[in-house]
Amino acid sequence: MLARVVVGLIALVACRPLDDEAPAPVPSDSPKSEPTPSPPPVRPPRSAALPDFAAVTEQIAPSVVSVICTLPQATGRPKRGVGSGTIVRADGLVVTNAHVVPITASAIDVEYANQERVRAQVIHREPLLDLAVIAPDPPRVDQAPVVFRERPVRPGEWVLAVGHPFGLGDTVTVGVVSGLGRDWVDVGKPEDLPQDGFFSFVQTDASINTGSSGGPIVDLRGEVLGIATAVRGEGTGIGFAVPAPMVRRYLEEVLTHGRFRRVRLGLRAVDDDEFPGRMATVKVTRVEAAGPGAKAGLQVDDFILSVAGRPVSRVSEVAYLTQLIGVDGPIELQVQRAGEPLRSVTLAPVEGL
Repeated sequence: MLARVVVGLIALVACRPLDDEAPAPVPSDSPKSEPTPSPPPVRPPRSAALPDFAAVTEQIAPSVVSVICTLPQATGRPKRGVGSGTIVRADGLVVTNAHVVPITASAIDVEYANQERVRAQVIHREPLLDLAVIAPDPPRVDQAPVVFRERPVRPGEWVLAVGHPFGLGDTVTVGVVSGLGRDWVDVGKPEDLPQDGFFSFVQTDASINTGSSGGPIVDLRGEVLGIATAVRGEGTGIGFAVPAPMVRRYLEEVLTHGRFRRVRLGLRAVDDDEFPGRMATVKVTRVEAAGPGAKAGLQVDDFILSVAGRPVSRVSEVAYLTQLIGVDGPIELQVQRAGEPLRSVTLAPVEGL
């Protein structure tokens, strides 16, 4: 099309008669044509500077460690696995993934940013969150702990993943928050994560690889919004992280009570698409006698529409949000039965398996 337009213009210019004489003057009483208005000035495109990723990296790198596990083998030499960890306290306490420090490990070492390596011990591991706490032995006194983000996370935000993939040492990748609230099914039903885990992952396209697990996902302030956990193998740029609020809850539970107290509501439920006006919600299928749900008046076939004011459409969301609130509760649910008005109920959760 452009070539045809250019040729047409040339033809028009070539066919215009040449006139050597000066143009005839316009009489003073002849109507004058209106001047052609000038086109508006063209504004140059606004340049937007990229964030200073290097400054964020320099800030967070001292808080990221390698976690080296020695795994005995039935035959041959012991095998070593390398993951990442995030320093959460000045004494060198580290949070990582439970799968990074399996119970079969015969020894665990932590290597700091200055390449100093020390022996560490597992304080606690929780497979249903894929989180663990390990501590150097003896404790440190001068480490740089991270700051966990408290502001809500939004899809599209810049993020950096910092860790030690494939044992390469300090590695930084950049991407954005791709999505929120991903569960075990969204991750691709991985065999090394429990199906009944309390998962609501942050999804990112910042590259996460073998050995990145346990490292922080940080925003442009250097605040941790998640702990890298998994990738979806059949995809590209689809990684997942345990959200900062659940990491904080886990640390509070372990450091205060020595364990992660799992919430029990005394209910069974399934994902459901029968509720009028909603594509998906959660339907109660069993209420344990004398359990928290029964005491709050819940019944079979009740629909759970929200937890603590946050709408839910899957059982995994109910499980995650109730665990985030914790055993100390209370837990507010909005529920509805067929043909009845919406109502709020308050559950006093109990600790359970």
